[in-house]
Amino acid sequence: MDEDATRWNARYEDLLAGEPTRPIGLDPLAVPAGGLCLDVACGLGAQAVWAAQNGFDVVALDVSDVAVAATRQFAHLHQVEHLVDARVYDVDVGLPTDVLGECDLVICQKFRDVRLYPSLVSALSSDGVLVVTVLSVIGAESESGPFHSPPGDLVLAFRELDVDIVSHHEANGLATLLARRRGGH
Repeated sequence: MDEDATRWNARYEDLLAGEPTRPIGLDPLAVPAGGLCLDVACGLGAQAVWAAQNGFDVVALDVSDVAVAATRQFAHLHQVEHLVDARVYDVDVGLPTDVLGECDLVICQKFRDVRLYPSLVSALSSDGVLVVTVLSVIGAESESGPFHSPPGDLVLAFRELDVDIVSHHEANGLATLLARRRGGH
């Protein structure tokens, strides 16, 4: 955790969140009507604050204490701090037990760890929606590295898990998957 936290703290140190942002690939028709949202690797909180503004109680996780402080400040700026529980948390150990099976929306944007995918699904409520966006080799402008997914990687990873894939898109250096917990409506 220390190495990851140091690297991400340095990256986030002088950045600002910008505006609350709908997660990439989240179809407006697929958005649940509030409930609990988990934002994994929340960064500066743009999606966490968007979710809070859209009626969710949010648990926002990041290994960077700089990012978590920025998320809290961003939530306060947008007057949703009472809805955003931003936590310094290393997802390398899994997800917090208090969110498992409870989340109506799980967001994971531009963070890729295939070992975490089953836990993301485990966090979903019976009707929960998952949106994952990762860097992809498809249409990448620069040389891709170890954090870029190969073609079809998200579909291959999630098709065996307890979700129905609603949509999948790969272009411009990003791959996005939208899924709903199997058995949901």
